[in-house]
Amino acid sequence: MESSVRRTVVLLCIGILFLTLQTTWLTFPYVQNVRPDLLLLLTLFLGLFSSTLSGGLLAFLLGYLMDLFSGNGVGFFALSRPLLFYGTQLFKDRLFLESFSSRSLFVFLLALGEGIFFLLLSNLFRAGSSSNPVPPFFKVFIPQCLSTALLSSFFFFLLRKGITRLETQPRTGMGRKR
Repeated sequence: MESSVRRTVVLLCIGILFLTLQTTWLTFPYVQNVRPDLLLLLTLFLGLFSSTLSGGLLAFLLGYLMDLFSGNGVGFFALSRPLLFYGTQLFKDRLFLESFSSRSLFVFLLALGEGIFFLLLSNLFRAGSSSNPVPPFFKVFIPQCLSTALLSSFFFFLLRKGITRLETQPRTGMGRKR
């Protein structure tokens, strides 16, 4: 029980670190169009390697924090991230996601699906606007999906290695008798 709570707290801290990186350093103009979505990677990692309850709650919480710090309408990421988490949970045993290409394709398709979902919802709520959603799709979403997909194997490797190390680390508490 203590191990799962510690793991959840560590993943929450990693999520807050990723959120900080994503909303500060990765917003510079020269990386604006090829900015990977680190919280999406963490959400998909949670879907692959976390329990349904704790991972779903973390996905919702991180999506809600992303809504607060991104300036988008509150609720989009809080809705989409748990959907992506549970979609990943649904397909994780049905797909082979051990190779670089399959994992990257999986992440690309889910990121692209979230981008299409975002465009549909934003156009639905801006019914009177006549803006064309196609240019942002090709200028923002496709490069973001590609950069996220290309980094997925690296981040999944680091996260899995860190979580494994955390779980196998011997615990020596203060006040324990030896």
